[in-house]
Amino acid sequence: MIKGFTFYQSGRLPFVIDNYIMELFTDETLLSDFTKEHNFKKNYILTGQCFILGSQSQKITISVEHSLGSTCYLSCYLIDNISSKGEYDAIGVQSSFLDDIFKYKYNYLDFAKNGFNLSINFKDVYKVPFKMQNKQYELIYRIGQNGLLGLLEDFEKKGEVLIPLKFGEIQECYSVSIVLQRFAMFMISRSDISFKRIVLYNKGLIAGWFYCNLISEESYSAYDVLFYEFDVMKYAPKILNNIALDVYNKITQSIPLGHDI
Repeated sequence: MIKGFTFYQSGRLPFVIDNYIMELFTDETLLSDFTKEHNFKKNYILTGQCFILGSQSQKITISVEHSLGSTCYLSCYLIDNISSKGEYDAIGVQSSFLDDIFKYKYNYLDFAKNGFNLSINFKDVYKVPFKMQNKQYELIYRIGQNGLLGLLEDFEKKGEVLIPLKFGEIQECYSVSIVLQRFAMFMISRSDISFKRIVLYNKGLIAGWFYCNLISEESYSAYDVLFYEFDVMKYAPKILNNIALDVYNKITQSIPLGHDI
């Protein structure tokens, strides 16, 4: 549960977010004005402040899928790091499903056998180009730790999918998340694909955290054996390009699942 307030007109509306449902509450007439303007409204952005660590506030950006009265149903939200200025140049997705597809275990063993110390330096294993919404993107699959960051490094991650951002906006982050989830669904043939964590970076440092209903702490995959002979650079760009034709709720352009590539 997350508590905070969102900015509206010249005032602030307190909120509570639980399971991607935001309830606004106040005795002031400001809430009445908000509900009159936003009742049944779809796909809009709110900004505000939330409180996670005591009394220290952090900026929150909220994407509302639709609202009904004082209740807002969220597609996602983004929380800035305390020291962040709200600028992001890359999104990092951690998922055991993606680790299996990009052969984390096999690559880790190969680098270790060749004497590469992944505990002090990272390695970009694959760089996969693809297009999304007529923009050229690049998926980078990285394993290892950045020893220069010291205690600022994220020690919980194994592999990580990094995608440099074009705009650094919340909707772009959501689109990337949908594409990666559908990519994993296609590759593993499962519908219950989820991510462990989604991080936003600026110049290599964590600048914020992205949350949507694709994230689950209990997500776990054990499909690494299936991808032992998978040629990532031959097939992944074609699959990603096709899946990225549609980044919203309905798939209308991409070829049916199971089509030969």
